[in-house]
Amino acid sequence: MSSKGTGGAENVVLVTGGGAGIGAGICRVLAGRGVHVAVNDLDADAAERTAEEIGGTAVPGDVVTDGEAILAGTLAIAGRLDGLVNNAGVIRRAPLSDLPDRDPTLDVNLRAVAGLSARCLRSLSESNGAIVNIASMAADVPQLGGGLYAASKAGLVAYTRQAAVEWGPLGVRVNAIGPGMIRTAMAEAVYADPVLHEKRRTLVPVGRIGRPEDIGTVVAFLLSTDAAYVSGQHLLVDGGLTQTLMAHFPQPSDAAPSPPASADA
Repeated sequence: MSSKGTGGAENVVLVTGGGAGIGAGICRVLAGRGVHVAVNDLDADAAERTAEEIGGTAVPGDVVTDGEAILAGTLAIAGRLDGLVNNAGVIRRAPLSDLPDRDPTLDVNLRAVAGLSARCLRSLSESNGAIVNIASMAADVPQLGGGLYAASKAGLVAYTRQAAVEWGPLGVRVNAIGPGMIRTAMAEAVYADPVLHEKRRTLVPVGRIGRPEDIGTVVAFLLSTDAAYVSGQHLLVDGGLTQTLMAHFPQPSDAAPSPPASADA
């Protein structure tokens, strides 16, 4: 995306959950391209660390309850908002049969996205801005034992498509990204084990585990004018992993082809 808005001011993008992991990777990529990033995180210290690292502004708060304050803190930077990246998310691991009556997963992963996006709509329409929602490949492939995580991300993709249709006439594009296996601090216990790392790596057609910056570069594209005609999409950034389903089906051995059918058959 261009580092300057239509009025010559520096572009401002709000990234939720930007204190660590994929969110921090997104913040680093955007800042490296001249964008002023408003770094939101529930962990105020994490938001401050990322903001200090990239020269952005920390806007801590809970996306579920503090949407107005988060937007106000972002607009205080330059009086404008050019992009919103809804990255904050949670996963509560449990079988579906054991879920509590009120699970926070839907609140954070879906309801908060809808609420904050609606609050930002006026500012984004004034700048012809864009929204990128961080969904998951779990939106298409169930994550067993992940509680309502897959359902929340599938809902987020449906929300993305509807928002794209409703808000396109206002000049606001809305897209989603579905990350695959990404190496973050939260997943380090898995990837620090060389055996587990190799087992996962070999599943990915491009031959490696993703980095947070792999998501950040695609976010930057979707926010930019290069993607001016892209809206309502859920772009999987997974190295081709979700396309490998058929490769796991047992197949006849090429070394022992079936005998030709008898002429009497």
